[in-house]
Amino acid sequence: MAPGRRTGRVRLLGALLAGGLALAGCTGGSPSAPPLQSSTGPAAPTSSAAPAAPATPLGAPAQFVPCDGTFECAQITVPVDYLTPTGPTITIGIVRQRAADQATKLGVLLVNPGGPGGSGIETVESGQVPAAVASRFDVIGFDPRGVGRSVNLACPVGPDTPYYGDPDPGDPAGEASTAQAVERYDQACGDAYRQLLPHLGTRDVARDMDSIRTALGEQQISYLGYSYGTSIGQVYGEQFPQRVRAMVLDGVVDVTLPGLDPSQAESFENSLRQFAADCASRPDCEAGPDAIGMLDRVRARVEASPLPVAGMSPLSPGLLELGVVLPLYSKQNWPTLAKALKAADSGDGAPFRRLAARYFEGSNSDTYNAVTCLDNSWPRNREDVFAQARAAELRAPHFSGNVLVSGLTCADWPVPQDPLTPPTGAGLPPVLILGTTNDPATPYANSQNLARRLPGSALLTYRGDGHTVYGQGVTCVDDQVNRYLTTLALPAPNAIC
Repeated sequence: MAPGRRTGRVRLLGALLAGGLALAGCTGGSPSAPPLQSSTGPAAPTSSAAPAAPATPLGAPAQFVPCDGTFECAQITVPVDYLTPTGPTITIGIVRQRAADQATKLGVLLVNPGGPGGSGIETVESGQVPAAVASRFDVIGFDPRGVGRSVNLACPVGPDTPYYGDPDPGDPAGEASTAQAVERYDQACGDAYRQLLPHLGTRDVARDMDSIRTALGEQQISYLGYSYGTSIGQVYGEQFPQRVRAMVLDGVVDVTLPGLDPSQAESFENSLRQFAADCASRPDCEAGPDAIGMLDRVRARVEASPLPVAGMSPLSPGLLELGVVLPLYSKQNWPTLAKALKAADSGDGAPFRRLAARYFEGSNSDTYNAVTCLDNSWPRNREDVFAQARAAELRAPHFSGNVLVSGLTCADWPVPQDPLTPPTGAGLPPVLILGTTNDPATPYANSQNLARRLPGSALLTYRGDGHTVYGQGVTCVDDQVNRYLTTLALPAPNAIC
């Protein structure tokens, strides 16, 4: 899954459906930037929607041009490998929304929505940052390397390939078939992007973020990161603590966990139970009083024979799992899940198949895989992956297929792992950390643990459901975050909304 994520592909992404979060990424698809210079990989198609912003020379100030209505866009040049600054370069796409009140402007606020694979450009242009903050900052969205207007990764074999079958831990035929599909995907991606793949990890993204700061002529930045964006914030804070004015991390990814940790799958299992309990309490719920029983019935049906869907590949067990994951990101999408369950139970797999397709449309799943496989420690032996996925199935039976696919993808990934290290908070100003108690993608415990690691920081707890919370209309949360970003005043200790 995702982003989030990330801990198995159940570390899903960052922003989606009506909730704005993205699985396998974090927002809608975005246009692609010029291809990697000196790369032997295929160029991603150039979108006509991409602004004609000039790419600045390496180290030069950003040159903004009007774009996308009221916004301004720029392309800054950065090294592919910061250890070889005179080597090949790529461009990073950024967008600026100028502060409404320039006379009292507090600087710049950089925003990342999650993923890995989500577009910060789309997040800023969607207006997710509340007006109380947007009026006081130049809000900057950027597409991390591998995403959208920054050298967009597009592996030749689709990342959905392993889900067309039945990634069922414990079933030898399903495991073997999934491993073969993953191998085709990994090999094709490695052949196409051999030069770029080692340099897509979060350490390089954090360096890019500081290059953006330099290109903007700022001594410090404020930062807002959701889901995987919290990983970027943690790494940036370790690398450049003196460059941080304020930092908000919403829906924390625990960078200390191994890649195949089952906690995210268990969080989705918990959210599925919350959905089922809510359904049972409401006579109008289309999934009826036993939604999990209905899901198990549908699962057995598609295991016996995938449901045909006009104009699309059939609804397989793997695609069914993704279709369940997607609406669990936001409680407002639970009725969509209930409707899809009822349809599939009646033999109509189209609603779930469309949900599975949207999982991969939300953001760049190739970049998700590339970053996740670099940033975490993963088993390199397939038998170890099989064993751990089978163990995860005992605690998260409805989401263990994602664990299997993620584990196999990173076990066979064509470049070495470079796991992130725990943040210490040394030299970093107080950070505001948000955690949602029933967050399916980034367990609440992650936010609690990070608050303990960062001295002087504050944890603001939201008792509720869904992945991330700031900017989604929860007044208690929004008011306290807005106040922190504009005045640096933290909430009271152990604050709860």
